[in-house]
Amino acid sequence: MPTRSHVWLLVLALFGVAVSLGAGHVAARLAFANGVNVVTAATVRSGCAVLLLYALLRLRREAVLPLPRAFGPTIVLGVLIAAQTVCIQIAVALIPVTLAILVFYVYPFVTAAAASLLGDERFTARLAVALVVAFVGLALVLGVEPQPVSPWGVLAALGAALSFAGAVVLTPHLAPGMSAPRRTFYMLATTAAIFVAASAATQAFHWPASGAGWFGLAGLALGYAAGIIGLFLLLPRLGAVQTSVVLNLEPVVVAAIAWAVLGESLTALQILGAIVVVATVILFKIKPR
Repeated sequence: MPTRSHVWLLVLALFGVAVSLGAGHVAARLAFANGVNVVTAATVRSGCAVLLLYALLRLRREAVLPLPRAFGPTIVLGVLIAAQTVCIQIAVALIPVTLAILVFYVYPFVTAAAASLLGDERFTARLAVALVVAFVGLALVLGVEPQPVSPWGVLAALGAALSFAGAVVLTPHLAPGMSAPRRTFYMLATTAAIFVAASAATQAFHWPASGAGWFGLAGLALGYAAGIIGLFLLLPRLGAVQTSVVLNLEPVVVAAIAWAVLGESLTALQILGAIVVVATVILFKIKPR
């Protein structure tokens, strides 16, 4: 059984995942401001993740072909990741970005409930308190205020939460005999294939028109690729619920990077919210699997 120090090393690695994903989101702002659209970003970032995973598999001397018998279930995971990407973009188009992100972050609750129903982890009072407190902290970090919004946008954000929670919870159950890198490769290859097909069908794929756009697209692709690969490699070690609790740090990281790099201001309430989220993750007792 892993020691407590080993577990906290895994948590630190998962924090690195949150930093990588957060940096990718900040880079995406630069990319979108310089001519990159959603189809291009989704296609490039998933393709970059597949290439990095392929290189990892080569280093591990694991073959991609022929496809194993357990390949089929990984397609489900890839479809869920693609659905999450599409749904969150629809939500952002219909409701304020901060609200879309906050609604999406109900996925830790969905993950905990689903894991409990599947018998993976118990939904304890400690877990419930941690999830609620972290969610309140995120609401403060994001600065969400009550306002009339499109119900379709809220439903789209909920769809993104359900899709991502499904991928996180089902990953240990689908193709359990396959190594995590290989399973993640097939999953993200499915996602990439979906967006390549969408790019070809819509002819909406456009390369950046400026150096800033290329810089943003590169940062987005590398940040997302490193983050999503790290997430699904660490997931079997910490479990779906504990992984989701730690990933509440991602919006906090985005706010911190935007403040440090883009010069965006942070209010006292946002700083308080960040402290609440970080404290909740630290105080939540991570147990070794």
